[in-house]
Amino acid sequence: MVGGSVARVEIGGAGVLRLVEDFERDGSAGDELVALAEDRPELVAPHLLRLVETNMWLPAFVFRAMTEDTAGEVVRRIDEGLLPPGLYRLAAGRTAAAVDAFGRWARESPEWLRHFPDGLGKEGHVGGWELDPAGNRRDLTSRSATALVPVGEGGAPVSGGALDGKCGWCGLPMWRLLEVDRVLLADLFPDSPGPLVISTCARCGGYADIFTEQGRFVEENGEPGFLGEDEDGWELPDEGLLALGEARPDPWATGAGRGWSTLGGLPLWGQEPAYPACPRCSRTMPYVGQVTGRDLDGQWGQGCHYLFHDPGCGLSAVVYQQT
Repeated sequence: MVGGSVARVEIGGAGVLRLVEDFERDGSAGDELVALAEDRPELVAPHLLRLVETNMWLPAFVFRAMTEDTAGEVVRRIDEGLLPPGLYRLAAGRTAAAVDAFGRWARESPEWLRHFPDGLGKEGHVGGWELDPAGNRRDLTSRSATALVPVGEGGAPVSGGALDGKCGWCGLPMWRLLEVDRVLLADLFPDSPGPLVISTCARCGGYADIFTEQGRFVEENGEPGFLGEDEDGWELPDEGLLALGEARPDPWATGAGRGWSTLGGLPLWGQEPAYPACPRCSRTMPYVGQVTGRDLDGQWGQGCHYLFHDPGCGLSAVVYQQT
């Protein structure tokens, strides 16, 4: 996972240009560019075409402030064979130019599409969207993001504590990761207000995705091949009580320097994007938030729990990634 989020960066245009030139020359200044883009994306935006042209890897959020003009130029160069199809950079910007291009490429199947055996429908996941069957953008994330903070720093708990139901695999009580009203994510669930409870198993959740309905383990969970060893002495977390904190400055602001646990926004993946498919309807489940192992289980916690919900089917999911 990318770290390096810093206090608000103060740097002039010449300083930003120098970082970009250093990165173009030999890949140095990458960490500085990442920190700058995380805190001040508008300063990096004028240089995104140059960063795309390097074809060197940078985290997706570096490109989140890509303009329509820049996206259109990247699309043109890909069409003309002047740039390799580094689609994650386009996807991060969520621009109309990028969505239109993805839809067109999916229909026209350019030669390079053979490198994408699963097609382009899910290539937008890095930016929190995907192509629907008609080629339109389907948003999977909320434009609002709210920090989840220790209860002493916020209001009433919205995360933490055992629930009545038990894990269908090991029998431990299910652990509440989130309990809020969906109205807090109104742009994502405009027609589905009401309570939302998402839970996981403190033992099994680290080995398999877990599907629940209002916090209860459901029969759609297929048992994984490995669930840890019984003698490891599995216990419920001692901590993990979180409350709603302040609104984050933008949907991508879930970086290490701000605390990772967040309601809404876009996930900061520890590994590759892993939006689950709803086992009832097979559609990609929208993202609700993330709770870190550190917040769930104090200093001993590791990894991150990513939370999803399908309002149509009523199912929620938790995907764990080691960080």
